[in-house]
Amino acid sequence: MIQYVYTTFTNYDEILRDLEEKLKLDFEPEFYFLFLTESTWKLYKKILKFLKSKFPNCKMSGCIVEGYVTREGIWTRGLALLFFERGVDVFWAKGKTAEETFAKLKESMKDWTSAITIFPLFKFKSGIDLINFTLSNNTVWRFRYWKARDRESKIRVLERYSRVLEERYVFPANKALRVFDGERPVVGLNLLPLEAGYETPLIFANYEVLERSAVAVCLKGKTNVNFHDVFPERGKSFEETAEIIKNHFTSVREVEVTKRGVAVGDVNGIPAVEFLRRVRYVRVYDEKEVLNMLERGKLRTVSPYALAFVSEETHGSSLLGILPYPILTYPSLFELDGFYDRAFFVGERFKGGIKAFKSLFESKRFEDSFDFFVIDANVIPMFAGRCAEIKKFADEFCGDYFGIISSMPSIKTKNLHKRYFSEIEVGLCLNVTGTSVMVELRC
Repeated sequence: MIQYVYTTFTNYDEILRDLEEKLKLDFEPEFYFLFLTESTWKLYKKILKFLKSKFPNCKMSGCIVEGYVTREGIWTRGLALLFFERGVDVFWAKGKTAEETFAKLKESMKDWTSAITIFPLFKFKSGIDLINFTLSNNTVWRFRYWKARDRESKIRVLERYSRVLEERYVFPANKALRVFDGERPVVGLNLLPLEAGYETPLIFANYEVLERSAVAVCLKGKTNVNFHDVFPERGKSFEETAEIIKNHFTSVREVEVTKRGVAVGDVNGIPAVEFLRRVRYVRVYDEKEVLNMLERGKLRTVSPYALAFVSEETHGSSLLGILPYPILTYPSLFELDGFYDRAFFVGERFKGGIKAFKSLFESKRFEDSFDFFVIDANVIPMFAGRCAEIKKFADEFCGDYFGIISSMPSIKTKNLHKRYFSEIEVGLCLNVTGTSVMVELRC
C-alpha cells in the first residue's frame, strides 16, 4: 500500500497537532518521503525529530519542493509525506565530484527495478562561500582567460576552472546519470529551488541531513516510468534542430560559445552575463544585492533567457538559463563538452501552455497503479493559477496519485518512445525547463 499525508499549516505547533491526528496509517510503513515547502523547510530539524519519534525504524528520504499535488488540491505551503508499506530501499553516497558520488551510489544499489535519485545541482554553504566563488570566478576570467593568447589556451583555463566548480559547487546532472546503463530507469531529482538560500537545497536520508551527496530511492516492485518534455521532437542533424529552436522559441540569435566542462568563457567574445545585458538590456545585480538575496533565501534561479545547446551525439538540445548576476565565467548545470560550440540565445516559452504537460498523463500504461509524478517547477512562474490544470490531468488519467512540483526532473533509460528534444545523450534526457516524469507503481 501507498498512502500520503499532508498539512498546509506552517506553524510548528499547528503542524504537530494536525499530523498527530492524520498519522494514523492503514499499515506499518517501511519507507516514506518527506517533502517540505518554502514555508516549512526552516523547521526541518524539529520536524525530523518528531517524525523519528513516530517512525524510529522506518527508512526515509526527502527534500524541499515548490509544491505538491493531491486529490484535494495543489499546495505550495505546509509539508507532505508519502508512505510505502514495502518494496522500497534507500542508499546514499558522497564523493568529491558527481561522477565519484554516483559511482559509489551505483555500487551500493541492490535489488531494484527503478530508482529515484536526489541530488543538488548547485549550492552555496555560506556568505564566505559566495564571496570566495565570486572572487575566484572573476579572477580566473580577468587574469587567466581573457589574457590567454588563443582559443586552445582559453579552453585549458576553462578546463581547470571547471574542475574547481565541480568539486565545490556544481553537480552536473548528465555526468551524474551517465554512470547508469539505462537497463533499469533512473529518475533524477536535480534540486535547484526557484529561490535559493545558503542552506538550500536540503536533502534527507534516514533522518540525516546530507551535504553535497546523492540519494537513491530504489523501488523493487513492478513499475513503469514515463518521461515527457513539452518541446517538438528533435531533428536528425544540427541544422534540423536549429530550425526547430528558431521556430519554437522567441528572439532567437545564433551565437558562438567558448566552453569546457561546466564553465562558459564567453558568448560571441564577451561574458555570458554581459551578452545578456547588451542584447536584452537587463540590469545586472551587484554583489551586495546577491549576498542579501541569498541571506534572505530569495535568490532567483530562473530566467526567461537561455543558451540552447545542441548535442553532437543525438542532436537533442538542453537550455542553460542566463541569470543577471555579476559573474564573468558562467557556470553550467550540465557538462557542455558533448555540445556544439554553435548555440542559440533564446527567449523561453511553452507553446501550448500548461496543456503541454497533459501528454505525461496520457502516456500512462498501468490501469491499477499508484502514480507518483514530478512536474517542472517553472510552471509556477510561467502559469501561476493555471497550474491547477495539472490536478485535472491527474484526475482524468490516474486512479491513486501524488505529485510534486520540483526543479526539472531528468532520466536515464533505454525505454524512450519518441525522439525527445531533451535527449542529449542516448537514453539520457535533461533540460532545465519543460520536463516531467511519472513512476507508475503496482502495489
